[in-house]
Amino acid sequence: MGSGFRPIYKWIVFCCFFAICLLFLPQQKSDGPSPKFRALQPVTTILDDSEDANDSNGFQSDGTDGTDVSYVTALPLYFVESSKCKIPYVDPFGADAMAIYKPMVYEPCSNDTALVTPIYDVIRRRYVLHINETLASLLLKSSEIEYNCYYQEIKGSSSDGYDSVDRKYYSQDYVVPVHVQGLILGCHRIDNTSHILQSDAYTLVQYKAPPPGLFLEPSKRKPSVIMFGIDSLSRINLRRTMPKVYNFLTRSGWYELQGYNKIGDNTFPNLMALLAGYSPESARENVCDWETQGCLDQIPFIWKYFRNASYLTAFAEDESGMNTFNYFKPGFKEQPTDYYVRPLQKAVESDLDTWKCAECSMRYCIGRRETSSYAYDLCKEFARRYVDERPIWGLFWSNSFSHDSYRMPSKMEDYVLQYMLDFEADGVFEQSIVIFLSDHGTRWGDLMYLESGFLESRLPSMFIYLPPWFRAHYPEYAQALELNQHRLTSNYDLHNTLKHIIEIGGDRDTDGRKPELPKSHDCPKCHSVFYPMDEHRSCEDAGIPEHYCTCLPYKRLSGDWPLRIAPRVIDRINEYLSGRNLSAICANLSLSYVHETEILIPLDQNFHDDMSVSETAVYRTMFKVKQNSADFRATVVFNNVTEALEVNVTSISRLDSYENDATCIDDKTDKLYCICLSNLKE
Repeated sequence: MGSGFRPIYKWIVFCCFFAICLLFLPQQKSDGPSPKFRALQPVTTILDDSEDANDSNGFQSDGTDGTDVSYVTALPLYFVESSKCKIPYVDPFGADAMAIYKPMVYEPCSNDTALVTPIYDVIRRRYVLHINETLASLLLKSSEIEYNCYYQEIKGSSSDGYDSVDRKYYSQDYVVPVHVQGLILGCHRIDNTSHILQSDAYTLVQYKAPPPGLFLEPSKRKPSVIMFGIDSLSRINLRRTMPKVYNFLTRSGWYELQGYNKIGDNTFPNLMALLAGYSPESARENVCDWETQGCLDQIPFIWKYFRNASYLTAFAEDESGMNTFNYFKPGFKEQPTDYYVRPLQKAVESDLDTWKCAECSMRYCIGRRETSSYAYDLCKEFARRYVDERPIWGLFWSNSFSHDSYRMPSKMEDYVLQYMLDFEADGVFEQSIVIFLSDHGTRWGDLMYLESGFLESRLPSMFIYLPPWFRAHYPEYAQALELNQHRLTSNYDLHNTLKHIIEIGGDRDTDGRKPELPKSHDCPKCHSVFYPMDEHRSCEDAGIPEHYCTCLPYKRLSGDWPLRIAPRVIDRINEYLSGRNLSAICANLSLSYVHETEILIPLDQNFHDDMSVSETAVYRTMFKVKQNSADFRATVVFNNVTEALEVNVTSISRLDSYENDATCIDDKTDKLYCICLSNLKE
């Protein structure tokens, strides 16, 4: 009998053992190897979307809609991990972030159908203006009342403005002249010109025939490049606020540069490095003073190289008051690219109705459409017109919904995703290299006070898509890009990559070699991301200043002695303001309190060992001043014996909005540190 029960006995023992494993396995998992950045330790599990990462037909649920999600995987510890660089991974859904984050709901600007639509006639290669006559009758509440429709051509002017041509009236399916690149449309009652039925505006991508000798076969083909930009969007916040977009960007053919680190504080230095290969200071010294009229036309921006290589070029930014090369700068005297949206953007901001949503600080809608759509629609039309015919390059950038709020991208998630899906339907991803990017992350506000705030502001989104034909013909470039996803890269590398793309498929010189374009002026060690990056690369190698470098760990200090650093930083800010002759209009700053002070831990030291502080070390201090409760973060070299301090004042970060604190001055750098006496709050 005993032998007959032996199998049952074994089964009972097995079940008990399995139950014990289930009870204790989670505790053992959480007690595993400690991450080297305990302050930024990720949670143990995350939803696993890898199964459908390359599924082109749908987007993985995050579980918040009630669906059953059972697959989990451990979070990574680092974005980049090497002997010279350790960028810790940040969980976008960590408890501290989710305690302050609330998604926003999309609001359409209008549910109205377009009364007049510019339709591109592919046979004639001309635009025609089609009037929805049924809608006109509905708007007039009568089919008997007559109306007229007109357009006004919008042209750029030499004074960075725009010229609006007198109204031109037209009839149904009017063929627009080929010289018209931007127009404002309107229809009104024939007996009352002020009774406008509807107004609208469009940028037209008028057809330009390709030059002779262009090749479309892979061996001689020049890849098109579409750059889709969203201001102030870190890779961390993209995952949090736009998970559907993030899932799209992780499909087959996409590569995320997770070690992409900004090189400057705001948009201007980061786009200067990417588009010109210069820092602003170096450009001023080596090319011209970009604050003077006409200088920006002389700077060797990347679109000049693309144009010389027979590319058609386009550049569009929304929110004209914040355009990168016009905000407290003179802008361009000549139209910089073949297609340029700024004149039309300024016209529609002036001539059409605008609206801000309840939580918006910038115009959310202009006319019937979202502010950013004027830039992004140009992108869609530009790609649609030429993607199968000739090489094109364009940068299409939005500030309006992301610059002032880290939450606003959640409002625009489906809106941005739709552009990606439209590009897919139009065959853009079959033909073009697409770069989805940002300039930096959030620079002020609630996220800055999280432990990950330093990383949030310094790690912009950077995704690169390679079309199938490119991956097939240049497998070594795809392999290098795959490798570089977890290596340190910077804006200067992307500049070199754009020039590398120009060189691909180009003609050879008489010696059989392809001529090389000049690389990034301010980063001699930087190179194209189509070549493997040195695994042991440092921020210095990548042209990233120490204050913006995320490669090195810092450890929070306790006690009173670190509090001596912040007051001396404030002294340097006051000296800077005095040296700029601003003391008469800017307040003398004084310390309110220190949020935290951290010390740099060399990579060859164990982060968790007890620390003996050397006489001189690198510190990072975050503090608040009494004047308008402004917050700052500075990276300094401090001698704790002599109390000597070294700091580059213009690299000190402002952590809260300064829009209402510095209305008495125009210089964007000075605005960071000046609390105008006229703006002082009690």
